[in-house]
Amino acid sequence: MRRERMSPNLTAVRNELPAVQASVYLNTGSYGPLSRAAATAIEGENRQQLTVGRLTGMGETGQSLSASLRGGFARILGCDSDEVALTHHTTDGMNIATWGIQYRPGDEIVTNSWEHPGGLLPVYAAARRFNLKVRVVSLEKDEDEETLLAKFERAINPRTKLLSVAHVSWKTGTVLPIDRLADMVHYHGGLIAVDGAQSGGAIRLDMPSSKVDFYSIPGQKWLCGPEGIGALYVNKERLGDLLQTYVGYPSLRDGGAYDETGIFLPPEGARRYEVGTTYRPAMAGMWSGIQWLEELGLDWMYDRTQEITRYTRAALSSIPSVRLVQTPTHAGLTSFTVEGISPSTVVDRLAQENILIRSVPDPDLVRVSSHFFNDETDIDKLREGIEGL
Repeated sequence: MRRERMSPNLTAVRNELPAVQASVYLNTGSYGPLSRAAATAIEGENRQQLTVGRLTGMGETGQSLSASLRGGFARILGCDSDEVALTHHTTDGMNIATWGIQYRPGDEIVTNSWEHPGGLLPVYAAARRFNLKVRVVSLEKDEDEETLLAKFERAINPRTKLLSVAHVSWKTGTVLPIDRLADMVHYHGGLIAVDGAQSGGAIRLDMPSSKVDFYSIPGQKWLCGPEGIGALYVNKERLGDLLQTYVGYPSLRDGGAYDETGIFLPPEGARRYEVGTTYRPAMAGMWSGIQWLEELGLDWMYDRTQEITRYTRAALSSIPSVRLVQTPTHAGLTSFTVEGISPSTVVDRLAQENILIRSVPDPDLVRVSSHFFNDETDIDKLREGIEGL
């Protein structure tokens, strides 16, 4: 008889994230609290480099860590490990996906008005370089899913080479139906690249069912890892469609896989898009951090994030002066306004109470991030803080 897995003790979980003891930590969408597991591994690797040297991280040892980390990210993304390239951050992956496509004169890229600069600026730069047309879909607060999809459907056409969107809007918290968007753009022969900065580690991901071609996530937000490490999913069926833009020693099948004629052979799979060295302590920290999350249980983490986010939305909705941005579904972000007070003023005043949130521009909103480690007391303090403004 199979025994159900016990849910982790939330107090014990919070003890493994010391920063959440120092404040009401509600800004994971910018930076998640660094886990003790990640910090210990970073410290250990730094000490090893200082006392023994960095040569011990070369060869099979370094390759083993990279392979383990790809496997960890693959389980977060819901894909095969050979479909994962290690990157430095979400923006890194979005650049790889945007610049690697073989554009032709007259091609178009479709994006939208809620995109983060990390996904939007690569689009603008590629359009400038290759003389492409960019169609920006104008999205509005409180729109339902069918209205959002209809706007994209009007913009996507046979000239669309790439659709570049965030899975979860960093502004409103809206979760876009990327599987249906993928169907739209694939119907016209285009590709889809997804910014997963606000989804990777916040909601369950399954790349095959999402139907996307490229999906980029960071380590330092919802995965509670260090800066400087992330991952890019490349659908194995799209390897022939995404050229290597930046290349280096890791981009080769092996050290001798090139000649003086300019021919070089990439490795099989997505690791061909890895270019140079990555800070090894960050890799060690990220790998240990993912292992800790897996010990807690990824399903528990996602379910707990949904639970505490529902509690957050209910608590904020109970305040007469607060107006939530309504979203068809949600991840861990909740955006809202407070009547008569600017978002930046709300953030500043709550910071004086040691409640850490943030504001976002265009539209001007207050944004709260609720994740698995937040407890109801955190949210109650947030509610009381807003009521006292």
